Amino acid sequence: MNTLHVLVLNASLKHGPEISNTEEVTNMVLGHMKEHADISATTIRLSDKNIPAGLSYDLGNGDEWPSIVAEIQKADVVIFATPIWWGGRSSLMQRAIERMDAFDEGTVPGGRNSLLNKVAGIVITGSEDGAQAVMAGIMETLSFMNFTLPPQCCTYWVGEVGMDPKTDAERRRANPAVDHMAQATAKNLVYYATLLKEHPQS
Repeated sequence: MNTLHVLVLNASLKHGPEISNTEEVTNMVLGHMKEHADISATTIRLSDKNIPAGLSYDLGNGDEWPSIVAEIQKADVVIFATPIWWGGRSSLMQRAIERMDAFDEGTVPGGRNSLLNKVAGIVITGSEDGAQAVMAGIMETLSFMNFTLPPQCCTYWVGEVGMDPKTDAERRRANPAVDHMAQATAKNLVYYATLLKEHPQS
C-alpha cells in the first residue's frame, strides 16, 4: 500500500506544546485515516512559525513560509485546521490563505498547478460561533487553488451558547456526532487521495 503524506496546518492561537481543541479534533481525523491507509502525518503549528504579512512567496528576513510551501507541495492531503474567533477563522488561518496568493500569482514554482491532485480537509472548533460560514470561506479558497474537496471533508465542533468554553472539550468528547464526522472525513480524504495518486489529473 502506498503511503499517503498528510500535512496539517494548525492555525490555533495557542503555542506548542500545549494541545489545543483544534489539535485534538484533528488528531481524531488522523487516527481514523490510519484505519484506512498507511499515512505519514506532519503537523505545522502556525503560531510557532515566522510568517510575516504579505502576498509574496518569500518575504526574506527569516520568513518560514517557503518551507511550509515545500511541505504543502509534498503532501497528498492537506488539512486546514482552525478555531473560530469572533465568528471567523483565526488570524493565522487568514494569514496562511493570504500567503497562498503566491500560488495564484505564479511566484511559487509550479503555481496553482502544483496543488492539482491534492486533497484538502478542514477541521474547525469554536464556542457559540458558526462553523458553516467559516467552512464555506475556506472551501472557496481551496477549490480555487486546485485542491480536491471530497464529500463531507470537514469535521467540526462548536460549543453551546452560554456554556463555559473551558468545558467545551469535555462536552465534545462526550458527543458521538464529532467522532462520526471524523470517521467520515478520514474515509473520504483517504479514498480521494488514493484515487488521485493512482489516477492523477494532468
